[in-house]
Amino acid sequence: MDILEHSPLNRYDFSRLANMWEKLVMECIADMIDRQEMCSCQDCVLDTCALALNSLPSCYWIVGTYDAFSPPEKFSEDSTNVRLAEEAVLKAYNLVQQNPHH
Repeated sequence: MDILEHSPLNRYDFSRLANMWEKLVMECIADMIDRQEMCSCQDCVLDTCALALNSLPSCYWIVGTYDAFSPPEKFSEDSTNVRLAEEAVLKAYNLVQQNPHH
């Protein structure tokens, strides 16, 4: 049984909790796959995504709560954040290439 189905956590909507880096990392990975710059097998993609996200600083958002004050798009469109995500993905994929699971 999922921990979120147990009391007291079953009272809360954790689907509103979002990692702000996920979109940027996944967009970067999608671009690399489209340009045929990385292996598109599930193992390589998921390993790269996990390593990249783990290397970035934590940044979570409660969807819908503070959107009026600082929209999530602002984070995703920030050139520094885009660059950091790209660097994290490239570094992660280099590690995956050295020890692929496919």
